[in-house]
Amino acid sequence: MTYEQRKQERQALIDHLLAQDWNVFGTLKFVNGRTIGRDSADKLLRSYWNKIDRLMFGKAAERQNMRLPRWCFAHEGSDSENFHVHFALQAPILDVDHMCCVLNAVWAQHHAQTASLAKNWIMPVQDRAAVASYVTHEYWRLGSHTFLDAISWDDQKAVNVFKEYHHLKQANRLSRAASPLWLKQAHQALDHQKAAYQAQTDSQMMERG
Repeated sequence: MTYEQRKQERQALIDHLLAQDWNVFGTLKFVNGRTIGRDSADKLLRSYWNKIDRLMFGKAAERQNMRLPRWCFAHEGSDSENFHVHFALQAPILDVDHMCCVLNAVWAQHHAQTASLAKNWIMPVQDRAAVASYVTHEYWRLGSHTFLDAISWDDQKAVNVFKEYHHLKQANRLSRAASPLWLKQAHQALDHQKAAYQAQTDSQMMERG
């Protein structure tokens, strides 16, 4: 594949992403992305997203195939060996910060090989164009394999019915997803991430100025 072809394909993917509804950007890491192995990583990611779908939609996740709209991307890092996953999704609850904390806490508790709260990065989207560019930036190396179709859900019908699932059962499922202590620590991690993002943004603005 030529450079121009890959450039065009990446741009088409960016355009598609920007045409969708999503307001959360996340990075899911492993304790050791160099030794996890793709098979093990894939199994953990599948079971994680299945758990998140059940938290949001209950039995409808299986019976009606209700899934959170999400777009997941494999990255291998600068040395091509540090496997991790980036994603964009539409929060199904109005409190986007809380959704970010639930996502982080559930992943951190999911398995002995999933990374700690501080190592992951999950926060509300500040700049959609920057996120779309970032999640696709390994297209140059991985091509279409960077997009993880098996754990993504490119169907936004769920967005139209989110309100139908905002009830006590969903609230109870979310409250049981992680202990109050884990959620408190996840909120602390989110605050640190927001501060780091703002500091980086301020630094970039000063450099431009």
